[in-house]
Amino acid sequence: MATARERLAQAGVDLLVVCQATPAELARFLQREPYSIPIVCDPARTLYQQLGLTRTGFWSFLRLGEIRTYLRLIARGTWPRWPSTGEDVYQLGGDCVLDHMGNVVWAWRSRTATDRPTIAEILRGLPEG
Repeated sequence: MATARERLAQAGVDLLVVCQATPAELARFLQREPYSIPIVCDPARTLYQQLGLTRTGFWSFLRLGEIRTYLRLIARGTWPRWPSTGEDVYQLGGDCVLDHMGNVVWAWRSRTATDRPTIAEILRGLPEG
């Protein structure tokens, strides 16, 4: 069975992370935690808006499911980090698959801060390669 990375290659797509950090903040982060996946900056959150990624409100962080997820992460040793200057803590993320023309062929638009698809869900959304 093909790995997730091999399945991406078979579909003719690759990974790209978009963050809302500034280039300087991203450079500092990558010095501490290097990644093999390309990461680009969108501090104005233009791409977030173009992809239909919405914002949440303060009270969404106090939902029982959110608290439970954060407690599980903390128990595993992953502490939530304080946002950098200019980052919008209320901006929700998402996962999108784009074709070679830049058209969104599959999208998961997070409804809460911890709402993320599984790798299997992302792979099911890939175009056939």
